[in-house]
Amino acid sequence: MTILLTNDDGVLAEGIHALFNTLSMEHDVFVIAPDDERSACSNAITVRDKLSIKQIDDRHFAVNGYTADCVNIGLNGGFIPSVDLVISGINHGPNLGDDVYFSGTVAGARTACIFGVHGIALSLDCLDSSSYFSQASTFILHFIGDILRYRGRPALFFNINYPNLPAPEIKGMKHTVLGRRKYNDIYTIHEENGQSKIIQLSGAIESIGGENTDVFELRSGYISVTPLSLDCTDHEFLRILR
Repeated sequence: MTILLTNDDGVLAEGIHALFNTLSMEHDVFVIAPDDERSACSNAITVRDKLSIKQIDDRHFAVNGYTADCVNIGLNGGFIPSVDLVISGINHGPNLGDDVYFSGTVAGARTACIFGVHGIALSLDCLDSSSYFSQASTFILHFIGDILRYRGRPALFFNINYPNLPAPEIKGMKHTVLGRRKYNDIYTIHEENGQSKIIQLSGAIESIGGENTDVFELRSGYISVTPLSLDCTDHEFLRILR
């Protein structure tokens, strides 16, 4: 299988290299990723400016754009062979609940789905350096085997969060629904040369969700696998109207 790897942490990030090393043992793997960190870029794409693409070697490309740009180039730019699967990650930190709307990591998998290709977003529940990137990569290597069973159906789109735990302490895998994330953003305003400058500081994030949510199951020691959809229609409200 031909796999495209991308991320929002940059082409030199530890997580994407762990994925490449593990998946390359059994699959044909290419990396097209941002040349620098593009966290929280969501599905931003470059439509009016030129993009620079640096070929690092025959398998790695760095793009001065967003994660969605990288996937678009990988699928449609002619730089690599036709792709069967896009994996975005391993992200340095979790993507839970409402994070899926802001995350560049999740956007990489979503963009694949938009173009009709299976997409997986993989995040590790650790903001610092972790020794479990290789372990999470091995999990994905086995998880891919399950996806192969669905090759004949429309593109699948998964958001996976992996606990920052040694393998013996992981309780298993659970299919989950999205929880909620409450962002307590803090801003400071500075006056500079007659203009107001606003800076966002890192505020606390509150994770909300009961059993069967990604928030709850990840915190309980499970690998959370949430199948997502491109359809944002409020079907319940349409039923009320009818």
